[in-house]
Amino acid sequence: MKKYLLLFACILFIHCNTAENLSTLASILDESPSIEGNQEYIGSPYVTAGDRVYMVGHQDGTFPEIGWHVKGEMGGIWLHPIKLMDGFDVAISSGEKRVELTKADSFTNFPSANAHFYDIEDLDLSVERWQFVPDGKEGLVVQFIVRNNGDTAQNIKFDLVGHSDLMPVWLGERTGMKDGNDVAEFSETNNVWVVKDDQSPWSVVYGIDAPVEEYNEVSNQLLGKGTSGSISSTLTIPSGEDSLINLVIAGSLSSTEHALDTYNDLQSNHRQYLEQKITRLATLASQSKLTIPDKEVEQTFEWLKYNCDWLVRHVPGLGTGISAGIPDYPWWFGVDSEYSLRGYMAIGQKDIVHETIRLLDSVSQAVNGNGRIIHEMSTNGAVFNEGNINETPQFASLIWEIYLWNGDKEFLKSYFPTIKNGLNWLLEENDLDNNLFPDGFGMMEIHGLDSEMIDVAAYTQRAFEDASRIAMELEDDSLAGEYQEIATELKKKINEDFWSDDFESYADFIGTDEQTLHLIEDAIVRADTLNKPWAIEELKQTREAILKNPSQEARPFVLHHNWVVNTPMEMNIAD
Repeated sequence: MKKYLLLFACILFIHCNTAENLSTLASILDESPSIEGNQEYIGSPYVTAGDRVYMVGHQDGTFPEIGWHVKGEMGGIWLHPIKLMDGFDVAISSGEKRVELTKADSFTNFPSANAHFYDIEDLDLSVERWQFVPDGKEGLVVQFIVRNNGDTAQNIKFDLVGHSDLMPVWLGERTGMKDGNDVAEFSETNNVWVVKDDQSPWSVVYGIDAPVEEYNEVSNQLLGKGTSGSISSTLTIPSGEDSLINLVIAGSLSSTEHALDTYNDLQSNHRQYLEQKITRLATLASQSKLTIPDKEVEQTFEWLKYNCDWLVRHVPGLGTGISAGIPDYPWWFGVDSEYSLRGYMAIGQKDIVHETIRLLDSVSQAVNGNGRIIHEMSTNGAVFNEGNINETPQFASLIWEIYLWNGDKEFLKSYFPTIKNGLNWLLEENDLDNNLFPDGFGMMEIHGLDSEMIDVAAYTQRAFEDASRIAMELEDDSLAGEYQEIATELKKKINEDFWSDDFESYADFIGTDEQTLHLIEDAIVRADTLNKPWAIEELKQTREAILKNPSQEARPFVLHHNWVVNTPMEMNIAD
């Protein structure tokens, strides 16, 4: 039911809550590095990042339903392993004129925050929307600065509609997470909307630090089982001055009380939290520096360090590690981490390196128990893929590479049992013909492509070489010699058996004619879908060559021209 709150304190708010009287997020970020968004990408995604909560919308200020892992649900505001909200809408009114903030004129990114800018000429107003997620907090702060560019004072109505969507992350059904209906209630005591899932304690709270004159539950037309609630307030802004409103969104996996505590904390202390985040990221950036004539590349290097930090995902009860990508891969992967953590270590982000390795190792031991490293795990703990074959040898090389930076023998000792078990698993359970090439899926996740893969072979060779070095460091000379013999033999065999003279390239895989003919048919369909006639022609020629020159033995083939054929060069196996 529509409610009206007649609040005399509105006058006091208007006097005190001006940009001149409070340090704004904009002023705190004044000395921070920034990048202004390209106008061509104003309709593409951004992330306001945090280790617990993050927000994904479009740079124009909207929240489209984006993503495919949970179709249309990967944007909005997330507190893993649940989603909190699909987003929010804001409109500004003066008299009979109303403008919705759906077409930002520009977008600016900061290491710790981002901002949208609106020029509303029809109302003689400009609006800035600033937002950030405090470190370690289960909520975020969005600050609106409304400036009156007109010649007279204006009464501005500020209307906000929040769209809750409390729901489990991908694979939630595997861990017993049930998505109920959102139930919303406006708390007049706290001046906030309180929303709870009716089948779980998941909660979200959102509100503004301005007197609420009107609130109402409104129709929600978005995907999911969420609900929408409106909040309205009036600002009196003198000519040439600003007014400021802070929107805080806070969530909880356990209770509405906890969400309310976080909400109050962020309303009171958000400026302090932003200053702390700016300082932390500045320290992170200072740990490594690239100085070169090409300033765009130099800037890219700096911002990659921030990007690395944006991907950190902490989930209580599971652990902390780098996620693979936002919005569709905001959880943990084996191979992605095994590549990326080497770069993280080189730029000084060693804590998250050790935490991610600990997470991968512990989960892999719990799920597999044989040294096999998992491929993908959602933030609810459900492991989607227990591990492609390449991920196990790459873990061995990762541990060696990190040891070269940290020099910590206890680090080596703690993970060497996993490495030894993993190498045994590779050759004892996955090398059926005993030729040292493990069989199974590598990084090319193509149905049917699970024979002897070039990337698996190359990373296996490197793993035995690196494991030999680890054994030497740990003074196990006998095992070091055994591993080195395998590595030497593998290097020779890769250069002989995987090389294709016909293509002057390493092969994608070694397989039988029957398997390859099936893969060719699938690849032709894929190439046709991607409108690549040259690929179709080449695949047909390969098919004809196989049919004219059949073989009873497995042999090397190049079908997909995937980058994995370069892994022998990456691993220093190629001559």
